[in-house]
Amino acid sequence: MGVEIVVPLGMFLTIFAIIGIVMFFRFRTRQELQLTVRAAIESGQNLSAEVLEELMASLDSARNDMRKGVIAVALGLAFVLFSFAIGEEDAEAPLLAISAFPFCIGVAYLGLWFFNRDDKARA
Repeated sequence: MGVEIVVPLGMFLTIFAIIGIVMFFRFRTRQELQLTVRAAIESGQNLSAEVLEELMASLDSARNDMRKGVIAVALGLAFVLFSFAIGEEDAEAPLLAISAFPFCIGVAYLGLWFFNRDDKARA
């Protein structure tokens, strides 16, 4: 196995590992929340609908959308700045194209945050 294969393979495996770690910890957080609610119910505590809604809102809140959006937009802008800092004309176009993905995802998250925020203000 030559260097020509190991470097791209390592890059893609790193991306999959990061995504896998994030998914694992998200799963674990939800599992611990479910075990906590189950233990509270088994011990005889009264859980109102408001308490359960607050617990679920803490997992998928509009604040998380804003955080993800700001980070993704910043990552897209970092790629843009990096493409100009390199100074290679051949590298600018591919890096600008790559920067469009996190930037657009960030704008979408910020849009979700904005519209979800308005729904809660009306209620």
